[in-house]
Amino acid sequence: MASAPPTPRASTSNGEGAAEGSPADTRASRGVLLVGLVLAGCVPTLSQPRGEAHLAAMREATTHHHHGRMDEAAAAWGEASRAAERRVDRDEADYRRARALLRVERTDEALAILDDLAARRPVGRRTVRARFDAALIRLDRGEAAPAMEAFEHIVREHPGDGPASRSLRLWMDHHEDEPDAQLAFLRALYERVGDTDLGDDVLTFVAAIHRARGERDAAIAAYERLLEDHPYPHGQRWDETLHRLADMAVEAEDYDAAVAYLERMIAIHAHTITPGSQTLPGMPRARLRIARIYRDHLDDPDRAAAHFRGTHDRFDTSRLRDDALYELGAMWLDRGRRDEGCRVLEEVVREFEVGHARREAAERLERDCPRGR
Repeated sequence: MASAPPTPRASTSNGEGAAEGSPADTRASRGVLLVGLVLAGCVPTLSQPRGEAHLAAMREATTHHHHGRMDEAAAAWGEASRAAERRVDRDEADYRRARALLRVERTDEALAILDDLAARRPVGRRTVRARFDAALIRLDRGEAAPAMEAFEHIVREHPGDGPASRSLRLWMDHHEDEPDAQLAFLRALYERVGDTDLGDDVLTFVAAIHRARGERDAAIAAYERLLEDHPYPHGQRWDETLHRLADMAVEAEDYDAAVAYLERMIAIHAHTITPGSQTLPGMPRARLRIARIYRDHLDDPDRAAAHFRGTHDRFDTSRLRDDALYELGAMWLDRGRRDEGCRVLEEVVREFEVGHARREAAERLERDCPRGR
């Protein structure tokens, strides 16, 4: 059985729901992450480094780095580490040195530096990242056991740190053929980190495993717990979870339940007036999905029309606005209400200069809305 890892929170211009990912995606992510480790630029420290000798060595290293002289950059960052007056500056110089060494495939040296950084106490700014990068190197070398140990340590001890979500995804991918072991690990992990940013990732994995095994009630329970424990606006997967619950309702042909799940997002958007409130990517997509359900499954064109129009009118920055307006016009044409349909399609052509929806609207206007109608 293949686990289905959480996906990035991203909006798509079309489609009825966000995919939950695939093992192939996560296997490919190993290589992508390692390439990113080797090639990505260095992240600056959050505080101003100090010490003249340290600063001079850092400037020299940065110059070498920008000109692609990685051996020289590594040497200069080594000098910057030795000259550092503070632990934070030494850690940063060592981390940059390790990355430069990776660029020239001096992997053993880089790994030794990363291991040393990961072992330093107290935990510093680069501690968790160094452990994660070292685990990626070992995973790429086929040394799965120490890599998994590192990923487990990160998700258990540092669930709020940047690499935690990716560590969990890589651990799950490695154990994709052991769903019972995955569930046991995830349940124990949630007891430990459920109130952190990693908690909704954990529950998403739990739900995906149950869903893949056909355990519908258990999957719904995990998704519902996610909504309860990680609500809007703090839950990172709140909107995509409602979409997945709607997917399951549609699969069961329970269209009223699907609408109810999606309307939870619409209600939040309609009543959120706090300054800085967030329109999540899933919100306009939810309204468009409601319109399609009323049109295609519940035979209620008037409610469908209200939601098609609402998608256009209430989400000024959404890329779905033209699709919603075109589908509204096309629906009226298909139901024999030509005047209404033609007026809406003319609106699409006037408002949107380019795009698939505009082209479709123009074609239907030409075919179904002759001049002088």
